[in-house]
Amino acid sequence: MNISERKKLVSEYLCKLSGQQDLGDSINIFETGLVNSLATIQLISFLEKNFKIKVEIDDLDNANFSSIQAVCHFLDKKVVANV
Repeated sequence: MNISERKKLVSEYLCKLSGQQDLGDSINIFETGLVNSLATIQLISFLEKNFKIKVEIDDLDNANFSSIQAVCHFLDKKVVANV
């Protein structure tokens, strides 16, 4: 899966979680109150399942999951580490 496909999948899932039609790449979903802690757990589970990664304890930083851009950057690092 290439970078643009990953971004599209992440964007669609975060829109679904937040109930929004469209999210800008850098909108902070925590600061805006668009998602709660349960949604964050769902997001992590989605990422592990769909991108075949393991989110470790050290990865559990809001900065890694706060926006589409942040999630994609996190995935880029995890995918490269798994190659």
